[in-house]
Amino acid sequence: MKAGVVHCRCSKCYSVPARKRVRKRTPGLSLLSLPEEIVLYVLQCLSAEDLLSVRAVHSQLRDIVDHHSSVWARVSFRDTWPSPDALWLFERAAEKGNFEAAVKLGIAYLYNEGPLLSDEGRADVCGQKASHFFSLAESLRSPTADPFIWVFIRPPWSPTGSCCKAVVFDRLKAECDDNVDKRGPLLHCLARVLQLFEEGERRSVAVSLLEESSQAGCLQSSYLLWEHRRKAAMADPGRYLQCVRTLRDYAGKGCWEAQLSLAKVCISGNPLGLEAKACSDLVSQLFTSSSPASPHAAQNILRRGIKDSMRYILVDWLVEVTTMKDFSSLTLHVTIGCVDRYLALRSVPKARLQLLGIACMVVCTRYISKEILTIREAVWLTDNTYKYEDLVRMMGEVVSVLGGRIRNPSLLDYGEVLLALVPLDRRSSHLFSYICELSLLYSALASPPPARLACAALLLTRALHHHALLWPTLLADHTGFSKEDLVPLCVLLYANCFSPDVPKDYRHVCLTGVKQRFEDENFQQISREKVMDFKELCQILEVPEVEPQVEPPSPTGQPADLHTFLASPSSTSKRRRDDSMQAHRGSFVATPTAELSNQEETLLGEILDWSLDTSCSGYEGDHEESEEEKDGDASMTSIHLQPLTSADQKLENCRSQSSDEDSFCEADGEVKDGRGQENLTFSTDLHSSGYSSVQSVSPSSSSSLMPCTFQTLSSSPGSSTQPGFRLLVPLQRPRGSRQVKRKNVAAHSGGEVEEEHSANAGFLSL
Repeated sequence: MKAGVVHCRCSKCYSVPARKRVRKRTPGLSLLSLPEEIVLYVLQCLSAEDLLSVRAVHSQLRDIVDHHSSVWARVSFRDTWPSPDALWLFERAAEKGNFEAAVKLGIAYLYNEGPLLSDEGRADVCGQKASHFFSLAESLRSPTADPFIWVFIRPPWSPTGSCCKAVVFDRLKAECDDNVDKRGPLLHCLARVLQLFEEGERRSVAVSLLEESSQAGCLQSSYLLWEHRRKAAMADPGRYLQCVRTLRDYAGKGCWEAQLSLAKVCISGNPLGLEAKACSDLVSQLFTSSSPASPHAAQNILRRGIKDSMRYILVDWLVEVTTMKDFSSLTLHVTIGCVDRYLALRSVPKARLQLLGIACMVVCTRYISKEILTIREAVWLTDNTYKYEDLVRMMGEVVSVLGGRIRNPSLLDYGEVLLALVPLDRRSSHLFSYICELSLLYSALASPPPARLACAALLLTRALHHHALLWPTLLADHTGFSKEDLVPLCVLLYANCFSPDVPKDYRHVCLTGVKQRFEDENFQQISREKVMDFKELCQILEVPEVEPQVEPPSPTGQPADLHTFLASPSSTSKRRRDDSMQAHRGSFVATPTAELSNQEETLLGEILDWSLDTSCSGYEGDHEESEEEKDGDASMTSIHLQPLTSADQKLENCRSQSSDEDSFCEADGEVKDGRGQENLTFSTDLHSSGYSSVQSVSPSSSSSLMPCTFQTLSSSPGSSTQPGFRLLVPLQRPRGSRQVKRKNVAAHSGGEVEEEHSANAGFLSL
């Protein structure tokens, strides 16, 4: 400013800078700023490992976690097993009401798999802890599930006396006297165990335990008592009438077995004296109340990485195991149901899909049949791909994820009612059973209720055998389904069960498990019967002839999609068993194999020195997926039918020394040397489906083979796969003649779906 110059305060000469407005920053939102109810909901969705990490972040979060039992009751222990370091975490969660933690702890202590205990008095210590957590798991099971812990302590028990299962049984029996609240379910489990013994004294004790359990309010025990007294009551009409009325009460309370038995009783004789309309309504209520599986169950399985073709291979292999072990069809249906329910809830790596299937079968055989599949034999059936402890842990995963609910209403349950209502001749009955087992193979039928699927299978059976009345009025009245309701599903069954496009395994071998099973004389070789063509079926069903558009059942050009468990799912280092493991469990025999031809032996000899990537899991699709895999896998079959009437028709769519395995820790067998007998003879079945792990040779056979792991050479994504022989490279050179899995040239006509269902609480109106 120049001297002597005076400036005014006008806007030109003097201006005050405008004050800048400073925006107030809103305080940042964090987990602690949320309401406590929302924080609890977030914490309940975390895994155990994540919960501990969040707990260490802030003192307020630590207080919330420590003072709310609901957080520990719902925390997930997925893919986590009790170990010495994490034992306290499992025990704390189990005491707070976590079902998964209680089940895994009970199984871990029963089989001595996980917690480290001293050798002295181990059976007593393990049995005491296992009984505590089994009792806790029984009190925390799903309300719709039956008592289940007897499955793990059922006989056979070890004859040496140091049996962990016997200790658990005695501890549970003592707990029944002290704890009145748990008395009913625990007494039921103890009675189920004693019923499996052959001694008459133990069977009589089992009946008395069932009576005590029934008085304590256990509905399942009441029904078992009803079955026990049924034959004696049939001699007296008055007693039998009262017996049927009691059965009706049990059915009204939601017992599924009672509902099924009541429907059969009403069909056979109607002892209640009901009118024809009331009797048919009672039976139809059983069918109409059949709840369908989740409409997105099949999509959930696909979304979790399990393709239709992979599931087909697994089910086909389980069918062969069922045939070899002579298990019932009900065991097979319940096993597939457990597999589907587990896959709908949790994802499974492709390399462990076979482990899931065999674990479900081990559990289901214990629950249903008298003859069980032992853990050691199940490991052998997988060609020793998995270890003993792998199977034990998967059993814990399956039971905990399913909430203890092993048995669900199946297709065969409704089939028994249908065959009691309208009996079929022997050959038609075999065809009905054949269609029911073929329906297990595909995942496209995961949505329809089992009752509707059973009716559609019966309609297809009657159509294929040219019955005069395809769907009599008697069936329509007692099931609630008309012929028009079932025709679309019937056509869908035909298109899948008898489709010429049969999935093949990674060696381009047709999968023929179900077909071979029904080629037996006991089934009158029903699978060899020629089936009518689609045009004739449409004429019989009186529907427009619309050729079903069946998509390719499997991407045969991508062998990696099919090679889910036929090769080793683990690396070379993981497949090796140390000497201590072999000393405790004995040497596992490898599956019988077939020798190479001269040409194949020459090809194999040229690449024996190739280096293999030990980090690879053996399944070529584990690390990299093709573009087709990333896009997802559609359902195998889609049917488009014209309207049948003027109204629109819509398609509804299963180690401590205890039972099966002798003790891991005690001397249960001598250590066998690793040398295999080279001059072993065995029968080669040309009709095998290619699973050489399922043979008539048992793991207890006197002959032993050297375990040999095979792995396929993965091809580049851009290379084309040539059909025919697919070279298998052994991870280690055998001492004798080189061997590979045998091939099969049999053909098969395919099959479809098993669905899961939940038992209804029907008959409430009774």
